[in-house]
Amino acid sequence: MTLPPTSEPPVEDEAPLYCHWHPKVETALRCYQCGTPICTRCAHRTPVGYLCPDCYRGRQARFEQARATDYVIASVVSLVGGGMASILPLLGSWWFILFLSPLAGTLLAELVWRLVGRRYGRYLWWIVAGGLVVGALPVLGLTMLRLLGGTQAGWWGLQGLLIWCLHVGLAVGTVMARLRLK
Repeated sequence: MTLPPTSEPPVEDEAPLYCHWHPKVETALRCYQCGTPICTRCAHRTPVGYLCPDCYRGRQARFEQARATDYVIASVVSLVGGGMASILPLLGSWWFILFLSPLAGTLLAELVWRLVGRRYGRYLWWIVAGGLVVGALPVLGLTMLRLLGGTQAGWWGLQGLLIWCLHVGLAVGTVMARLRLK
């Protein structure tokens, strides 16, 4: 048995699409939200498709909920928390820092996030990370004094400086991972 041939309508050539923001760039992409033609340079990838720059900014603005007081709260809490967490490098053990510094960063980010009413802000993680670093600077000064003063000269003094840098890097990295909007 053979089936009768089906007659499909001829495919009409559509006019080429050009990017809304780059009019000389031909494209086949469209924003899934508004349907605007976009090129690969201005398309923002999401789990369900591509967004144009306008829709992407609108989506980010929906998540931007932080108030001015939230940034003040975040800076004060991160300064104090960064100062308290900076005691960890004085304990001097590498493995101790590897486990407790990320925990300190996570606890600090969680504390700030709860104190600001669980509102996200684009710059909130910058404020908390900066406060953590500035709060930890007195311990860096103490480490440098011991290194330059001769009480811990040589490798042990340099090791204290490296432990401080490792602590701050791990704590800031976890703050960034916890509070940063993508």
